[in-house]
Parts: sequence; C-alpha cells; structure tokens
Amino acid sequence: MKYTSLFTIALAAGALITSCSEDTPLPGNPVMNVSGNIGSACFGDSLAFTVKATDDEVPLSTIHAELYFGDELVSEKVIRTKVSGADYEGKLYVPYYANIPDGKATLRLTLQNINFTMTEQLFDVQISHADYPSLTFRAEDGTEYTMQKDPAEKYVYSMTQRFPSEMRGVIVAPKTGENGNEITFGYEGSEIKPGAEGLIPFSNSAPGRYTISFNTFSFEGSPFVVMTLNGQRLEAIDETSSSIDMNLSKGDILTPEGFPSFGDWWINPDYFVKNEDGTLTFNAYQGNYRIIADTKMQYLRVYKLNGSAPATLNDDGTGALWIIGDGIGHPSLSNTVGWTTEKAICMAPTGEKTYQVTVVGGKTVAVDNINFKFFGQMGWGVELKGDDLVSKSPLIGVGTGSNGHDNGNLFLEEGVVLQDNGVYVITVDLTQGIHDAVMTVDFNGEQQFEERPIYLNGQKMTTSDNALYSTVIELTQDSKLTFKDFSDLDALYCDPDYFNFDEDEFAITFLPVSGHYNVVLDKMNSTLSATRVNTDGSDMTLQTNGTGALWLMGWGVGSPSQSAQFGWNPGKAYCMAEVAPGVFQFTGTAGPESGSVDGDRFRYDYMSFKFFGQNGWGTEFGAGSLTVTGDVKFKDSGNFELNDMNLEQGATYRLTVDFTKGTDAGILNMVKIQ
Repeated sequence: MKYTSLFTIALAAGALITSCSEDTPLPGNPVMNVSGNIGSACFGDSLAFTVKATDDEVPLSTIHAELYFGDELVSEKVIRTKVSGADYEGKLYVPYYANIPDGKATLRLTLQNINFTMTEQLFDVQISHADYPSLTFRAEDGTEYTMQKDPAEKYVYSMTQRFPSEMRGVIVAPKTGENGNEITFGYEGSEIKPGAEGLIPFSNSAPGRYTISFNTFSFEGSPFVVMTLNGQRLEAIDETSSSIDMNLSKGDILTPEGFPSFGDWWINPDYFVKNEDGTLTFNAYQGNYRIIADTKMQYLRVYKLNGSAPATLNDDGTGALWIIGDGIGHPSLSNTVGWTTEKAICMAPTGEKTYQVTVVGGKTVAVDNINFKFFGQMGWGVELKGDDLVSKSPLIGVGTGSNGHDNGNLFLEEGVVLQDNGVYVITVDLTQGIHDAVMTVDFNGEQQFEERPIYLNGQKMTTSDNALYSTVIELTQDSKLTFKDFSDLDALYCDPDYFNFDEDEFAITFLPVSGHYNVVLDKMNSTLSATRVNTDGSDMTLQTNGTGALWLMGWGVGSPSQSAQFGWNPGKAYCMAEVAPGVFQFTGTAGPESGSVDGDRFRYDYMSFKFFGQNGWGTEFGAGSLTVTGDVKFKDSGNFELNDMNLEQGATYRLTVDFTKGTDAGILNMVKIQ
C-alpha cells in the first residue's frame, strides 16, 4: 500500500467509533485514564502510552490501540487487561514510508470488557521526520562510513571518497529521543526501504572518488549506474569489470548505455566498428561471445564461448584461437598479456576456421621484440608449434626450438623493427587443419593519432595514447600543481608521499623536497605518481651524503595496491619520496594480496623487500645494514621480512628510511599512524 500524504484534518469521532445498534445498554462501564507523551513522534519511533483501565461492574478484556495515517490503519496492538484499576503500558510502531510529509496522525484507544462494552478515545499525534545529525553507511565487509547532513538540502546525507565501482551495504539511522529506534535501510524489490535485509547496490561507472547520497524523505539514493548493451544489463565480475554473454553475427548493431566516458574507450577493430552515433557494429564471425567491460582500462574484452565456458580449438580448425606471451597487449602495452593465461587474447574469427588480430606498433605490440604464440584454449594445452605453423611474412617468424627461438613462439625477423603507429593484421588460416596452419601479416598503413594535450604548471605533458602522460619538471616543496585540460583531480589516486589532494581547495600540493621529477598521470588507471630524476630526465641515484633517490623493490609492497607489487624488476623499482633532506618515506594501508584496493600498499601478512641506491642492482640496503626501530619488527634474513607478526588490516603504516647521519648509519622505522 502506497501512502502519499497524512490527513491534516481531524477525523470525526463518529466516523471511527463503532456504536451499538441495540437500544438496551450492554452491562459494564469501562473507563480509561491515558498518560504518556503521545502528542508527537517521528517516523520510525515507538509511540509509548500508559492506560489505567477500570470497570467496577464487569471484568475487562482488552485494550485495542490503533494508529491511522488519514483513514488508513497503519499500526495496531492488542493488550490483555486482566485486572481492573491496573496500569497497562503499550507501544505502537510509527511506520516510516517514503514521500509522506509531516502532519497529524490519529491514535485510537479502545477499552473493552468481556461483554463487549467499549469506550474509545482519540488523540492527535504530530508526526515528523527526524533531523538526524548524521547517518552511518555499513559496507558489505563491515566497514562503517559517516554520511554527513547536507546543509543546503533538507533530508539529504552523503559521503565522498574513493570507492570501488560497486559499493554494497546498508544505511543506519541512529535512535533519536526516548522512544526512538535505530532504523536500518536495506534493499528490496529494487527500492531502498527501512527494515529490508538486502544490501543497497550503489554503483559508479568506474572506481575512484565519487559521492554516495541518500534522502531520508524520498528514500532515493545515488549513484546507481547500470551498463547495458542493447538494453541488456552487464553483471558485475569485480569492482572494475562487468560482463554479458550474447549471440552475435557480423553486422549486428550494439548500443552501449551507462558506460563511463565511452568516447575515450579503446575499441578492438577486429570485433567492432565504432559508428558516429556511438553504436558499435559487430565485425567478427557469428557465434556466442562474452563481452567484458573493463571500466578501469576502458575497453571491451571479447572472447568466444562454448556454452558458458571459453571456447577451445577443435581438430578441424573451428572454435577459438588464443594468444599468450610477451610483446602484445590490449588495450595497450600497459596491459601486456605475458604468460598470465587468464589475460589471453581471443583472436577474432573472420570465418569458421580463420582468425585475426590487428596490432599497432608501440601501442598494442612491441616494435622491437615479441615472444608470443597461439594456443587452443585460454591456458596451457594445445598450442601451434613450429611444425604446425608456417609464416608467409618477412616480418614475423615462427620458432622451431632449433632456430634460436622457442618452439612455436613468434619473433621479429633479423633487422625487423615494426613501425611506430603502424597497423599490422596478423591472420591464421586453419582451413587445412590445426597442423597445417598458415600465418600472414599485412601492413595497413599508419594509425592516425589525434593528441589531446594536457599541461602541468604550463608545461605540456608527453603522451602517445592519450592515456598515459608524463613530463620532467622542476617542482618546489609545498607548491601547488596546476593542470590544464584535465579536471578530474578528485578521481585520481595520488601517491600519498608525493602529493596531497585538498578537497576544499580542489588542489594538489607537492610534498617532497624541491628538485626535478618525472610526473606521470595515468588517466586509464586514475593515478598520479612521480620519480626523482636528474635535469636530463635520467633516474637519480642516492648521493654519498644520503640525499637524492632511494629505490624500493620486493614483494608485499606495491603501488597503488598489492595488484601492482614491485617485485624484483630492475629498471622498474619504486622511487621513495624524499620528504626532507636524507629522509625517505612510503605510506599505505595494510591489505590482502588478492582483492586489495588503491592505497593498500602493504601486504598485511607477508613482506620481503630491500632498498637500493639506484633503479636496479648495485648499492643496496637490506636487513642488517639499517638500524630498525618502530612498531613493526623484521627478521634478520637479508631482505626485510615480517618477524612473527601481521600488520593490522585496514590500518595505515609509514615506512621511513633516515640517512641524515650518513648512508652507513641509516635508520629504518615503520610505525602505525592510524
């Protein structure tokens, strides 16, 4: 039942009182004395009252309490009355419905004896919405966030910070007044309702900084962003990706809706043609496909299905052909497939037994070194080896195991360097079977690149894909960073040791010591980072006086999360921020290795790392070469490793290396700061 208003005129007593139609009075004389603060209540309160019930002639039976919104009965309670002259306490719950303005309700109390003789009393009750100081959002994992009252908009409460793209939970309103109740708002039937047990599925088109709000009058919440293709909803896989299975034929039109900044997404030309009206034309052979929307990397990953599983290659050449290996990646080389089988690329079938992948030099394929191969599944198993595959291209060869390249692995022929921005179409023809495969490579000219420049402090940043921008710039400690043609500062994860984003000023402050830095803006992953460099842009090293650059490598440390652990990759070490001369720091929360979020830069249960004087091997500082202080204890095992302890999940820690007394007297300190 939907209520649109409270009645605002008093109900006539005769309309509510059921009178006796017989002329002969019923025996008895029930009398009520009512007390309690029943003149006003808030939606969701309990209306408490006390009735002194008497009948000197006939034993009593019941007190019937009823609450009316207009002429609708919304709450009732029956109280047994065994003793005349006794006080009987009762409570009626005041229902909380959406879109009902403040107004008057009617409390009806009826006392009845065993002969059905009744007396009734009516009371006006002023019902209003509670003015909550704040609400609490309780996330699915139990984490609680405070939703602040909007000073400019009545009934609206909100919270703004970095969230995953899906933020599920309930909203809790606190108890107000003596007879108030704590009210939990959940989700039921695609609506937010008090008392509902389902989690509210707030969702944003992408993870990052955004606002979750709730209106205690209308029960409206936001955001609820749903991505659809042709009106069919994509279902969430994790916080940055959603998928849908579709049966498609070449030429089918797909209409995407709800995709964030879809004009900036990379569109795979083997599967789709992007039309001027924003729709997509399917470009591959007919079949069942899974389309995965990656909102973080902004592209549609597509692979063929057999039932609900990724398709495999059949002996006759039908099915699916996959690419695994180095030197190729979608939507760019920042997401190289490597030998992680779950990231395998499914080549687009152009016919029943022919497959192709289009690559762009320097963008989706390395120009000077490739090492990938063709597989019959998204993983290990069937693969095209050197005696199964013949190359008809002078550009790319096939390894045999005896020609200096692994069996079946593709390589660039001697002296070949692919053209930067050059478009190459690699086709594999299996019409003669999987042991007589033929590969061709066609050059389709140069991809036109229309740069969308971004400026930092008036200096143009360099980009080759309008996704990753960088510039070498001289910065002063505590100075402000000013971007031109980029305004999504609040969506960025800023390295907390290099930058501080001030919400009120909507500005970013640079934190380390003054010097030259390579500042990197990654629009695809919404991150801002920096490294210390020399004036020519080369990596700086640690100086003999303990200043300069200190580099970090190892496991259990990563940025922006544990999904990007540093590992032992010389040339890709992390440059710690020098926050004062000779003092370097690294700050982050403790999180899990799997399922970590931005900011989880420490693994809570395992770490093994060292510090280096350069971006790679050479001068190093491990356990035993630094004096250790602070809350966190480390083993003396070469690398710094946790000593019989775990970090507190969700807590923030700061790792500091102090060389102010020289590199031979360094102090390592790791403390919990919140």
